[in-house]
Amino acid sequence: MIRMSNLSFGYGSKEVLSNFNLELNAGETVMITGPNGMGKSTILRLLAGVLIPQSGEIDHGYLERTDPRQKTAFLPDSLSFYRSMTPLEAAKFHAGIFGTKPSDLQLPKKAGVDLNRHIYELSVGQRVLVQMAIILSTDPELILIDEVLHSVDPFLRDVLFKELIEVIGDSSPTVVMVNLNFHDIEHLADRVIFLGRDGIRLDESVDELKAKTRRVIAEEITPEYSVLLTENVIGKKHHIVYPFEKKIGEIADEDIREMDLTEIMTAFMGGEYGVS
Repeated sequence: MIRMSNLSFGYGSKEVLSNFNLELNAGETVMITGPNGMGKSTILRLLAGVLIPQSGEIDHGYLERTDPRQKTAFLPDSLSFYRSMTPLEAAKFHAGIFGTKPSDLQLPKKAGVDLNRHIYELSVGQRVLVQMAIILSTDPELILIDEVLHSVDPFLRDVLFKELIEVIGDSSPTVVMVNLNFHDIEHLADRVIFLGRDGIRLDESVDELKAKTRRVIAEEITPEYSVLLTENVIGKKHHIVYPFEKKIGEIADEDIREMDLTEIMTAFMGGEYGVS
């Protein structure tokens, strides 16, 4: 288990995290989402050791004197990784740092990437595949993926997710992804964390979240229901309710709809922005 305890961090005078606490269970896949500027990428950088907390501590659960960075694979959103090298050179260099065998770069090979071109000459999607192949070659126990997958075309994204699913199945690493494209990773994530202005607003398993959220079609809804968002859809009011518990006789079954993860997260996002 990884524990982030009473973390505080800011950039200059702007405080991003204050007394932040989070526990990550070994082997789970977690999606962190929320509006821009809430500290999602900062959390990944702190976990990766790229940033150092100004107060608080991070316990990765390793033996003393173990450098967590040696067991971590981090795919940032900047993609500045070994830009002046070719993928083959970068794989060899990275392996030398970690004391492992160089990646065979099968992931970019599947997508037809020219491994003799400089990384800066590749498309964003190709660079993502190269960097993912290299960081996964160290058999990491913690995989951190920032919000970069939106820039990858559907074919390359499918190749990447198949590789990630295979890695999860083979070695059960802890995976933390920052994502605003919920449809793509709904089948991957075990748990969703939503960061709002006041910190963690939601922390649920995906299955529990979907079971506890409903779209209720009604002109009015009693105050006992916790409404995230109300929308007008073709002349009817749709209330997104979380957590939902049906009061017998109040709402007809046909006016209560299940929701997928994209709809639910969009409602949480709208609620955070004050949309109604």
